Amino acid sequence: IPASKLPENIQDIPDDILNWAIKCEVTDKPFRIIKQELDFYRKHNLPIPRKHPDQRHLDRMKLRNPRKLYNKLCMKCGIDMKTTYSPERTEIVFCEECYNMEAII
Repeated sequence: IPASKLPENIQDIPDDILNWAIKCEVTDKPFRIIKQELDFYRKHNLPIPRKHPDQRHLDRMKLRNPRKLYNKLCMKCGIDMKTTYSPERTEIVFCEECYNMEAII
């Protein structure tokens, strides 16, 4: 079944979806849902995924910071440190010691 044909509401998904092959909306690669997944989606009122698990994994990996280290100053104590956050980014970044002091509170 093409992913576009799946009902949006998990309550409208029949139990026999476990016997269907769903065609990924990105790659057209077929995938199946197992009972534990279906139970999870129903319990949390989540829609059935429209993408193959491999594609979902690739999408998540694109959200990660690049595998590159930059020099940046701790925004609390000013020590020079390495981080995956580029200097252009505005997130507050602490060194490990300052982070641990903040996280304990």
